Amino acid sequence: MQKKFVSLLLVILLMTVSVIGCGEKNTNSDTPTSKSEEKDSTNNEVAKQKQEKIIIDIFPDLWPDKMMKSLEAAGLADMVEFRETPQNQYESKIRMMIAGGDIGDLICIDAPNIAYYANMGSLEALDNYWDQSDFDDLVPSAQTAMQYNGSKWAAPLNESSVVLYYNKEMFKEAGITPAKTLEESWTFDQILDAAKKLTKKDDSGNIIRYGILPTMFTPNNRNEGMTYTQMMWSWWAGADIISPDGTTVEGYFNSDANKEALQFFYDLHNTYKVAPTEDMQSAFAGEKVAMWINGPWMTSVWEANFPDFVDKWGAMPLPHNKEKVTNSGSWNIAITKQCKNKELAYKVLEALTNEEGAKIYCKETRNIPARKTILESEPMFSEGHLWEILNAQIVNWSKARPVTPVYPQISEALMDCYNALAFGQDVDSAMKEASAKMEKALKSIK
Repeated sequence: MQKKFVSLLLVILLMTVSVIGCGEKNTNSDTPTSKSEEKDSTNNEVAKQKQEKIIIDIFPDLWPDKMMKSLEAAGLADMVEFRETPQNQYESKIRMMIAGGDIGDLICIDAPNIAYYANMGSLEALDNYWDQSDFDDLVPSAQTAMQYNGSKWAAPLNESSVVLYYNKEMFKEAGITPAKTLEESWTFDQILDAAKKLTKKDDSGNIIRYGILPTMFTPNNRNEGMTYTQMMWSWWAGADIISPDGTTVEGYFNSDANKEALQFFYDLHNTYKVAPTEDMQSAFAGEKVAMWINGPWMTSVWEANFPDFVDKWGAMPLPHNKEKVTNSGSWNIAITKQCKNKELAYKVLEALTNEEGAKIYCKETRNIPARKTILESEPMFSEGHLWEILNAQIVNWSKARPVTPVYPQISEALMDCYNALAFGQDVDSAMKEASAKMEKALKSIK
C-alpha cells in the first residue's frame, strides 16, 4: 500500500512538472514582450532606419546645406545623410570608394565625367525612372551632357557659365572702361593692356595687387574648376582639345592656335607678371587682384562674407581672341550601381533636381538653372547686368567640355600643362608632355 502511494505521488509530480514546462512555453509565446525585449526591438528598428538613409557623397562647395532645403520641401530631409570630402580630394576619393565597394548611394559628378563613370559601369541608368517630358524641360546643353551611349546617367543641379569680374573702383582709378555687351568683349591684347595698368607695386617693387586672376583658383590648386576655366583660353585662341571623333589631339590641343593660347597664359604669369602664382585666399574680394574669371555663385559668397565688397564688383563678358566661347556644364547627381535602394535614391535625386528643388537650390546658391521653366519664370535669373551677360553667353557662346570616357585623364593633362606654364615651364615642353598624356589616354579607349 505504501509503495502504491509513493508511485502515485511520483506520477502526480511528473505531470505537474510537465504542465509547468508547457505553461512556460505558452506564456513566452502569448504574453506581451518584456521591457528588455521592447528596447531591443526599438534599437533594431532605429538601426534599420539609419541603414536605409540615402548617403550622398559630396564636397562642401556644392552647398549641402542648400540641398537640404530642397529635401525639406519634399519631406525627405530625414532620409538623407551627406558624406563630405574636400573638393581637391573628391574625385580621387570617389574612385577609391567605387573600387572598394563602399561608395554612397548618390554621387556628384561634373558634366564631362559622366561618360567616364557610365563607361566604368559605376552608375545606374535613369531611363526607367525619368519621365521624358520632364527631361525635355532641361536646356539643350544640359540634355546633351546627361546622356552617353543613348542613356541618361545623371540629373543636373544647375547649368553654368562664368564672367570676367572687375573691381569698379580700380577700373575708375586706372581710367579703364569695361565692356558691357557681348559685342564689346575684350581681346587678348585688351586684357593684357588692362592687367598691366591694374597691377600695382609698393615702393620696394613688390607686387601688392595683380591685374588678373585668369582661372577659378590660383595655379597651385588641382580640381576641375581649374580645367573649366583654363580650357577656355585654348578655345578663345581658336584651338580645341581633342578631335570631334575623340581619337586624337594632333592638330587640336597640339596645334599652332593652342600654342598661341599657352604662350599668352605663360606671359601673363611670367613675362608681364600681372597674374599671381602664390596661393591667395579671397584674392578678388580681398582686393589683391583687379579682375577674376568666375561664376555667379560668388555673389552669394560675397554677400555672406564680404558685405563691404558687394558694391565694388562689376561683370563683363568673357574675353576672346579668334573665338567667342563660354564653357557650360556643371555638377550633377547620379545613382551608383552599388546603391541598394535605387527607388528611394531616385526620389532624393528627383527632389534635388526637379523644378521645385532646382528653383530652391539655384536661388539659394545663385547658380544658373538648367531648367527652361525656371529661367523663363524667375525674374532673378533674367534681371540685372550680370544675368543679362550670363544668359546671352549661354544662348550664343555655349560650348561643352570634351565628351569621352577618358575625360579625367584629359582634364588632368590640361591642368598640369597650364599650371606648369604659370610656374615657368616653357610652352613647347609643356604642350608636348600634355599632348602625349592625352594621346595615350585616347588610344586606350576600346
